[in-house]
Amino acid sequence: MPVVIAHSHLNPGGVTRIIESQIDSLANEEVKVLVGACPNPEIITSRNAELHVFSDLNYLERKKYTEQEAKDMLHKVHREIREHLTSETVLHFHNLNLGKNPIVTYAVYLLAKEGVKVFNHAHDFAEDRPSNYSFLEEIIHDIFLQDVNQILYPKLSNYHYGVLNSFDFERLKELGEEEERIEWLPNPVTFNASENIPDKAAAKQEICAQLQLNQEKLLVSYPVRVIQRKNIGEFILLSILFRHRANFAVTQPPQNPVEIEMYKQWTNFCEQNDVDIVFEAGTKVNFEKLLRGSDFCITTSYKEGFGMVYLEPWLLDTPVVGRDIDFITRDFKNDGFVFPTLYYKLHIPGIKTDFKDLNLKMQMEIIQGVLSGKIEKQKLFEQNPILNTLFSDVKSHIIDKNKTIIKNNYSLKGYGIKLQERYKKMVG
Repeated sequence: MPVVIAHSHLNPGGVTRIIESQIDSLANEEVKVLVGACPNPEIITSRNAELHVFSDLNYLERKKYTEQEAKDMLHKVHREIREHLTSETVLHFHNLNLGKNPIVTYAVYLLAKEGVKVFNHAHDFAEDRPSNYSFLEEIIHDIFLQDVNQILYPKLSNYHYGVLNSFDFERLKELGEEEERIEWLPNPVTFNASENIPDKAAAKQEICAQLQLNQEKLLVSYPVRVIQRKNIGEFILLSILFRHRANFAVTQPPQNPVEIEMYKQWTNFCEQNDVDIVFEAGTKVNFEKLLRGSDFCITTSYKEGFGMVYLEPWLLDTPVVGRDIDFITRDFKNDGFVFPTLYYKLHIPGIKTDFKDLNLKMQMEIIQGVLSGKIEKQKLFEQNPILNTLFSDVKSHIIDKNKTIIKNNYSLKGYGIKLQERYKKMVG
């Protein structure tokens, strides 16, 4: 059956990797990909899928639009998508409900009303991002006079959903969506270690030499693009608390201009305060070798759609520690996953608020307090006893168990079967 996979962009990141995996899992289907931007077209064309780039599908500039401007954009987007659809096509749209482009969200709703089979693959939700939801209201409600919730969650038999976890599955049911139109579709874990990748000790030796790090210390990496919800301030705080024991590295800078200013403030802060973190390590050394050579991968993120960071490093024999996001990790734990050291909160002496909920200025003040000795490290460890075991040795049988669960429960083959079965339900 013909499948059109659509998204706002194919910049490096989680959704792009899932789209690549979907194309791979649909090798016997006719697949087109429609996106607003694609810096590396070969990732699609090399997989024998058609690629079409329309800038109108990308994030919409946040500004006030006239009624005529909005209508013109709507007609254009509707037409651009429509010309790639037949009566049998499944339109598989990623992050339609994120609210980054309300025109696209409304256009796809109108297509669904016309009978197009829409699979809304929800990685994130505008309800979790107030500014995105208000943008939807400005366009959909204020200009087109439509109810936002009706557009986001139409009660149509040809409109189905894909969700990444049980939390979002329950969320849609609570919003009144029928269970039979929702597919729980955990992301496939497709990270296959290269055959020639060195063992952990050799990989660490190479990485430390390249990055000029003390090999006697632990190597702790955060395999992430630094954006707000990744909570980089907490990562920096932990690097200071463990600077005598570990080197800390984070892999990628942000690409979104909105996030770049925050990132610059943190990198400048580290430079001014002699905080030795390796930023953009993924651009300086081989990413796979970095993860293999790391003694631990850490996450301080407070919001994830799926939580790939909790899974992938284990395939390279690297344990994952850090902040727990219960509605994400509960699915992994239900599969039998063992996480050695995860924490829910980071308490700061004299402050009632979790560190992650403090603004950038307050986080910087606390880190400076720790550096100056105004905030005693000992008290931080006393109030957060989990920190005493954060980087404890992880037994090899735990690593092996987690690797087996990933291979059995998150395979690309199983993912493709679920996806095709859902499409068949939609086509009838």
